[in-house]
Amino acid sequence: MNRRDFVGGVGTTVGAATIPLPAATFTPTMRLAVVCPQTGMDAAVGRQLVMGVRAAVDYYNNIRSPFDRALLYEAYDDRNTASDAVVQASFATGNPDTLATIGHLSAASTLAALPSYNSAQMPLVVPTVTDDRLTSQGYRNVFRLPTKDSDEGGLVAQYAIATGSKAPHVVTQDGDYGPAVAAGFVRRAGALHLSAAQTSFSVDKPNYDKAAADVLAHAPDCVVFAGNVDDMGPLLPMLRAKGYTARFMATQGFFDGLTVSQYGKESEGMVVSSSVPYYPLAPTTTRDVSDYAAHYGPLTPVAAYGYAAVQVIMLAQRRTLAASRLLMTRALATGGAYDTVTGSYTFGASGDPFDANCYFYVVRDGKFAYDRQAHRSGFMLR
Repeated sequence: MNRRDFVGGVGTTVGAATIPLPAATFTPTMRLAVVCPQTGMDAAVGRQLVMGVRAAVDYYNNIRSPFDRALLYEAYDDRNTASDAVVQASFATGNPDTLATIGHLSAASTLAALPSYNSAQMPLVVPTVTDDRLTSQGYRNVFRLPTKDSDEGGLVAQYAIATGSKAPHVVTQDGDYGPAVAAGFVRRAGALHLSAAQTSFSVDKPNYDKAAADVLAHAPDCVVFAGNVDDMGPLLPMLRAKGYTARFMATQGFFDGLTVSQYGKESEGMVVSSSVPYYPLAPTTTRDVSDYAAHYGPLTPVAAYGYAAVQVIMLAQRRTLAASRLLMTRALATGGAYDTVTGSYTFGASGDPFDANCYFYVVRDGKFAYDRQAHRSGFMLR
């Protein structure tokens, strides 16, 4: 998962939804905020998140009964920089009618804004950030949807060993994404009574030749890439050129079209983990996915997490009738399982989901083919 700082706009409120409500003397409402980039180099990613939120809001408003709250949302452009994230968080929390916030997209912007949400007692549902630090700050109003880095690393190690690896080697870079995944991999391998070696090299001044030599010096039977394909991709052909013939695995930073478009030959057969489920085998998502596709086109991973964030909040409100930020925070923390388009969530004390899971895909003929989930769940058929 990319850890770039996203860029966008200060003090700007965009995409404020105008939801037509049925004529009534009093219509109960619930207001949400979504904070993400909507201008600048990463505006397209931010718009996907807003589209997912909008789709879920529209869907709930279309099916709600006269006794249910009408759902409203307001979108804030944070440029995905730390300074702008703090400003936009203050705007999102400044509206006393806003019950919960969805955001941000990058680790840097989210971490910078956490104190603002905590001070305002605002529940924050985080749709895309996997950085371990997000839920290690001691805040009890933060709820993460995707699997955190160290948990992903552990699940990848479990897969590698269960499928026959005796000498796995995880390689990462000294950047924002990767080291915690690699640490989780090594830790889990050790718990499974297998010693996994690790190599790390610079993300700013990468020496792929030396990194490849360092990896091969350990004679691995499986090389696992814990990082982003944008940065680590050149190591694939370098390892093959130096004679490595065993299998490759990678974490969700490689679940990207660039993996197959630029490294198709080298990545053939590579197993890649992802937090994104395979919808054809997740029957509870059929209605939501088809409804989204009919109105907005294919459901992208970021849009799916925006959609799921709204589902989590709405389910918590319906179960508990939470009408304040404090009650919404308590509802999310203690409300049981929430079934969404990206999985079923029960949040632990830290704000991470219990029983974290991920999904494995294999590169076959230039495409990602679904293989299996890390462990069995009621969400996926297999």
